[in-house]
Amino acid sequence: MSGEQAALPVLSDTCPRCGAAFACGAAGPQPCACAGVGLSAALRQELAQRFEGCLCRACLQALVDGAPLEPAAARP
Repeated sequence: MSGEQAALPVLSDTCPRCGAAFACGAAGPQPCACAGVGLSAALRQELAQRFEGCLCRACLQALVDGAPLEPAAARP
């Protein structure tokens, strides 16, 4: 070991669905963490119309699993 540590992702993004901080890797050299989430074309289109920017992996997975677009805390 050379004493160098691997750079940790900077949590610079905020999920527009839940408000959590996360690091989107879409523009980075490695695949984004959400690349493994199987979003349908219809869901991708719905997300693009409803939200600006990326959602965190937890929200994407919840949506794939059938959760509503708005999290429970945001619904009346």
